[in-house]
Amino acid sequence: MTGTTTEPDTAGPSGPSTAFPELLELAPAAAVSYRRPTRLLLWGAGPAHLRFLKSLQTRPIAHAEITLLTQHSQVFSPRMLARFMANEVSLAQCLTDVANLLKDTNVRWAGRQGRAMDADSRTVLLDDRQVLDYDVLSINIGAQPHREAIERAMPGAREHGLFVPPIEGFVQQWPKVCDMGRSRALRIAVVGHCLAGFELALAVRQRMPTAAVTWIPAPNDPLRDYSDTLHQRMLATLRSHRVTVLYEPVAAFERDDVVLASGARLACDVPLLVLSQSTPAWLQDSGLADNAESSVALDQHLRMDPHQRSTSHPEVFFVQEDSLVLPGNLRAVMHAEPAQLRAAKAPSAQFLYAGADHALAMWRGHCIQGRMAGWLKQLFNA
Repeated sequence: MTGTTTEPDTAGPSGPSTAFPELLELAPAAAVSYRRPTRLLLWGAGPAHLRFLKSLQTRPIAHAEITLLTQHSQVFSPRMLARFMANEVSLAQCLTDVANLLKDTNVRWAGRQGRAMDADSRTVLLDDRQVLDYDVLSINIGAQPHREAIERAMPGAREHGLFVPPIEGFVQQWPKVCDMGRSRALRIAVVGHCLAGFELALAVRQRMPTAAVTWIPAPNDPLRDYSDTLHQRMLATLRSHRVTVLYEPVAAFERDDVVLASGARLACDVPLLVLSQSTPAWLQDSGLADNAESSVALDQHLRMDPHQRSTSHPEVFFVQEDSLVLPGNLRAVMHAEPAQLRAAKAPSAQFLYAGADHALAMWRGHCIQGRMAGWLKQLFNA
């Protein structure tokens, strides 16, 4: 892909630059014949990209030159994390082998890490200084916490905390924590996002019945997108499993304590950090349009259209976790069929791990809990 010649940009000063006008279309244009882009770069092996790659095994895009950019040969499914921590599934059951996934496709695997991108020149710089060109770029790298920013906000986080994302590192460290728990009752605090923090706190309790488990959700969490009904059911579930909930910001981490904003201390052997990610430098310098007032998470930082594309560079898709519409939208763009683009919608149902093959399910304002909800969660891979 390196060194491939692209056509000159055709946009004037009033619009974003693109060699493929079909990438800007949001409605059918039957009288116009568009040229199809050929070079598709998939940056990251997140759940949305894995979904797309699996579809290529039976429905290849024959004219496309597709490259997958990821340094990992095996990819952990984020949806399996709580069950893995609770010892309900093995590590092997949670992993997807990249080579096996690609063997029946025409996708090239670039086993490197992306370091920077330039949206105007449509290039991505790799960690070995190689440059990849693209016509269409899709980014699905999963959660990547900005450790320096977290350390500034909560001193001691890097030294004493165990970061849950990136998952690939965490799943190697979690068995060591479990080994510690066999010799003594641990004190574990889960610090961070409401939904993920809830699931992980219950997973810890499931794995370590004698541990003292505390969940410290971020007050006024900007990522909270669920109802008060579900929130109250979550709190009731935590109480029934003897998980303490503290609604107070964390000020710092010390060797055996979590220091709260009030000055109070929570005795803690292992803090698990599931924290908001700040915008990385490579994204800030990419040239993609952003929301200046937002620096909480990648998908909140970028200005996106309803189809999960950058508003300034519609040839760039971005999905932080999973997306049901991304595979079809990538196909629509690669086949120059703008009428086939679908808008992303919030899921109609929410499923949360709730311990011992149980789950919480929220659908149309109704909440169910138990083994049936757990079965539905696994059925829908939610």
